[in-house]
Amino acid sequence: MSLTEKINSVCRSALEKGLVGGVVTLRRTAENAAVHALVTKPDQIEETDPLMPYFPGNGADFVKKLTRIAPPRNKKILVILRPCEMRAAVELTKLAQIQNENIVWMTFDCLGTVPRKEFEDKPIPGGDEFYADLNREDIRPLCATCDFVRTNTADIGFLAFEDGAPFVAYTETGKQFLSELGVEFSEKVADDKFNQIQQKRNQNKAELYERLEKEVKGIDNLVKTFARCVNCHNCMTNCPICFCRECFFESEAMDFEGDIFLDLAERRGGLRAPTDVGLFHLGRMSHMATSCVACGACEEACPEGIIVGQVFKWVSENVQKVFDYVAGRDWEEEVPLRTFREDELTEVTGMS
Repeated sequence: MSLTEKINSVCRSALEKGLVGGVVTLRRTAENAAVHALVTKPDQIEETDPLMPYFPGNGADFVKKLTRIAPPRNKKILVILRPCEMRAAVELTKLAQIQNENIVWMTFDCLGTVPRKEFEDKPIPGGDEFYADLNREDIRPLCATCDFVRTNTADIGFLAFEDGAPFVAYTETGKQFLSELGVEFSEKVADDKFNQIQQKRNQNKAELYERLEKEVKGIDNLVKTFARCVNCHNCMTNCPICFCRECFFESEAMDFEGDIFLDLAERRGGLRAPTDVGLFHLGRMSHMATSCVACGACEEACPEGIIVGQVFKWVSENVQKVFDYVAGRDWEEEVPLRTFREDELTEVTGMS
């Protein structure tokens, strides 16, 4: 049985037996396009392929929409996410944006995805074809530098890298779910090929950070990096962690009278259009750096090809290190700055 069919058989069986009322997974909408979809009928599973190398956006964002008003009450939903999406789901749950009730979470070893622009005029390969080569070089830069090609925060894991591609149950919910389906699973995680792939990703990340240190660090380099920004806010709209209902950067607070623009231009020696590009990116960075999972949804959405996701990954990791925190690593870890601690950041405040 192929990798895709192993996952799809679980989805199909869960729907047929009524263990879930729907499955959230990737569904092909055309040869060169796919979306996250809520599938409710067993025969629709044939149109899905969670392993295809396509990233239409962070799937946790879709789960946020499904549960924002109220989670499913009468039937469970099986949600299949990549590790970065699963980590975003953990963060959004802690940030009270996802109501984690009646959801069975599944994640899988992720080989990465290919930039969407590569599929403008050619079909997306199926997951089985893509996973036939575990040493791919054609994946997105953020996928090539991923810190979590496998994560254990879901109820169920699918170890696609390992021999036999076993399922593993990380929680009692996962054990019960797989047992009711009659699916064999392990409680011990194999990690031979995972370790090899993760080691390569770590090497790539070190090289990326060395380059960013030279090319992006400092105000002049930062301005140059974001010079092509057209202030479309696509990065913000597609970021799962940017969830404010009323955004300061899209409010009237950013609108001024003509005389004020003239004064600003005189003080700055000219005023570029669009205005306040730097303020937007620095403001957004400070707002979501503690919960960024480096999924790259922002970078995929940028019409100018700015490496915004790579910069945010670099900055966010440094911010999270200050708090000894990794976004989405654990369900119980408190998000930094949400709880006051008297003994926190004493090296910054000068108080002990």
